Amino acid sequence: MSIIGSFARATSGNVAMIFALTLPVIVVVTGMTVDTSQVEEAKWSLQSSSDAAALGAAKQFGKTQDPVQLEKWAKSLFFANEGKDDKDTRFTYEGVTRVEGNNVVRVSATRDVPTFFGKAVKAVTGGKVDLETWHLSVASEVIVANRTVELALVLDNSGSMQNPPVGGTTPKITTLKDASQKLVKQMLSAYPQANSTDPVRISVVPFAASVNVGTNNATASWMDTGGLSSSNNDDFDWGGATLPVVHSKFAVFTALGLRNSNWRWGGCVQSRPSGYAVTDDAPTLTKPDTFFVPFLSPSEYNWGGSLSSVKNDYLPIAGGSDDIASLKQQRNVNRYFDVFASANFDTSKGPNNGCTTAALTPLTASQSTALNAVTGMIAKGGTNIAEGLAWGWRTLTSGQPFVEGRARNTKENLKVIVLMTDGENTYNAAYTSGEQIELSSANRSQFGTYGFGQYLDTSKGTAKLVNGRMFDATKTTTAKPAIANITAAMNETMSITCENIKKDGTNDEGGDGIVIFAIAFDLKDGSPIKDRLRNCASNGIDGKSNKLYYDAKNSNDLLLAFSAITDEISALRISR
Repeated sequence: MSIIGSFARATSGNVAMIFALTLPVIVVVTGMTVDTSQVEEAKWSLQSSSDAAALGAAKQFGKTQDPVQLEKWAKSLFFANEGKDDKDTRFTYEGVTRVEGNNVVRVSATRDVPTFFGKAVKAVTGGKVDLETWHLSVASEVIVANRTVELALVLDNSGSMQNPPVGGTTPKITTLKDASQKLVKQMLSAYPQANSTDPVRISVVPFAASVNVGTNNATASWMDTGGLSSSNNDDFDWGGATLPVVHSKFAVFTALGLRNSNWRWGGCVQSRPSGYAVTDDAPTLTKPDTFFVPFLSPSEYNWGGSLSSVKNDYLPIAGGSDDIASLKQQRNVNRYFDVFASANFDTSKGPNNGCTTAALTPLTASQSTALNAVTGMIAKGGTNIAEGLAWGWRTLTSGQPFVEGRARNTKENLKVIVLMTDGENTYNAAYTSGEQIELSSANRSQFGTYGFGQYLDTSKGTAKLVNGRMFDATKTTTAKPAIANITAAMNETMSITCENIKKDGTNDEGGDGIVIFAIAFDLKDGSPIKDRLRNCASNGIDGKSNKLYYDAKNSNDLLLAFSAITDEISALRISR
């Protein structure tokens, strides 16, 4: 039984008198409590709609500064969220003003909210308390960031991207192109208000088993045109060479190109040895291993056994009695310059075997250039995430090999990598089950950006079998020329590269010098790469927020992830 009911049923004269005296107070208090709750809810709704309108107008401001269009857009968003457009609700677009160097979008809204108990309260108080209508007023201000943005799209172009995701029908590469094109269009049209020339620039770095830097860079100062890097000698014995004068892989490509135009350098590069694969160190003569060696897959000796069909034997040569003898045969460089040597012109073989992607596009403010780079992507080959990350990093910095980036720690400049991959790191061909093939050849693997899983080192005068370059930068992986160890080394190299990138300076918000957004697309739960991608992602732009990691299980998820990333980078923030 309620307290009011108890009072009403009481027969005592004193109780009845007290009830009569306190009833107005009870009515007022009860009515005000109910109405206050209703009004607070109405104010929260009004504020949320106002914020949405201001944010929407701020986003449109990047595309048009026409106040009529901005007002129309803001108003439509406000009432779409508020759900009512009547005489009791008023919305005002107050325009864009300049505050401390930033453009600020301001809107306001009011509403008269009729109360439920207002008339009763007014009657009980004899008109002294008039709460029939509550007048609400809110305002929203959104700061349109004035910072510049340099963004590298590091995108998996491996062969599996040609397949649709689980349960889908559209090839993953098609969805990736769609999502990337939308990001490019939005980002390159969203910042005309910034106080800088080319406020947004985007690079596109397709990666598969390797990264293509472009054949136009064959003579660049940062390429190993002189054969100075130690990895230039891993697969060739130059000691008995009759040709050429310069012992470089470019010389080998020149000779091969005379026999087959498809055997000219394809533009891909090998990973740098001696730990430089995970750094952005500029090439210098004092450290020859900092130069970039052209990717040249050697012609393998004629090894037999299980799955020997994957060998790349475009200039056939016999093997030896053991691994050392076989690799000595394989390292014979003179056969590349012998125009009479027998050759296998099978298009699946050749010195560019493993170089499958389109060339990367350095930072550009040209929308058409960036869009063409995305359109030209091809899904083919294996997966080396670390190389994609490393080259995305190198496109964002101001030193060689690509110098388009602003200097690190430049005020109000945000450097970003958007990494997307759909699979595990791979080095060898795989069975239909997805398990990588263990090779029985003396090379112990197919040729990739780190060379072979095992090679013959003759630098100290005697021939010695050594583990491949994929272990050069690792710290915990056991160095062994087996595919499980090679893959583990690639995974560790990926994680080391991620951490080095994030530590490259500090942004204005106190976060990573280069902010990494990581997207797993159609990756199975339990995949070891998922955890590495999550760890690779930055903790927000400010370094203190949620991981910038997205688990896209289908095509729609991927589109939503790219859209969310665009909004995050745009950095519109409510300041009210």
